[in-house]
Amino acid sequence: MTSAAITSCYSTPLTIVSWNIAEADPSFSAPSLSRRAQDAPRLIRECILGSSRGSGQPPPPDIIALQESPYPSFGTNIFEEQGYVSAGGTTLSHCGYVDLLLKKQLAEQSRPISLDEHLASVACRIVLPNKTTISVSSSHLAPFKDGAGTRLRQCQHLKESLRQESDNMILLGDYNMRQSEDTAIENTLGIDAWKAAGSNYRKKFTWDSFANEYHEDGFSFRARFDRCYVGGGNIHVNRFGLIGNKAIVGGGSKKDFLSDHYGMIVGLDVEKAALEQAKGEFRSLK
Repeated sequence: MTSAAITSCYSTPLTIVSWNIAEADPSFSAPSLSRRAQDAPRLIRECILGSSRGSGQPPPPDIIALQESPYPSFGTNIFEEQGYVSAGGTTLSHCGYVDLLLKKQLAEQSRPISLDEHLASVACRIVLPNKTTISVSSSHLAPFKDGAGTRLRQCQHLKESLRQESDNMILLGDYNMRQSEDTAIENTLGIDAWKAAGSNYRKKFTWDSFANEYHEDGFSFRARFDRCYVGGGNIHVNRFGLIGNKAIVGGGSKKDFLSDHYGMIVGLDVEKAALEQAKGEFRSLK
């Protein structure tokens, strides 16, 4: 997979990471809470920037969506030197801040999308190198099982706002969803990236407190709280994986993780919009 900065005239690949980082607080299982609090920003950065690297050594993600940042400038502070810009602004959710960072080349072709604060989301419009326009959002939706109705309304309003900028939409973050909400949210937002990539059970759960003892005396369960949805005819999912789902090397135990959530890494191909493609073909005939 190549970076969005290197693209054919017809398709732009994108790699996106989304992660609820639990306000960068140390795990209950960490060997030293004070040392972990000090090291957490670096460890989070290293985990995210290394998350897209495989045997072929592809580049770091093009877009980083954060939820539960501890303060508004956290994402900028730890990623600015690596060439990322907070392009959608930050907003306060029910717990921590929501942020959306783009590689500088993409940020130069973006603008924020204004959203109602009750959506607990930030978003931006991006014109990709192949001239296709997309809308991208990072969200931290309403919590708890009884918040399903609120989450559905948040998704409906979020889609309306993003669709005003482009039919090609990527919506991701900590949605706090339960499986019973799948159909209603898919009918609202579009394709579920995990399902589109093959529904790999090993990559299903972004919360697994059987393996991850982040909270002291926490209830053990698994859930797919974190989601990525894509809408529009030009965006295709080619990869879905998890990050932060391995215990920290040199940590306190095999159950010592950076966050109570695992992050998502999603690979996409964005085709050139039909109108722009037709214009290019017409110019080549002249």
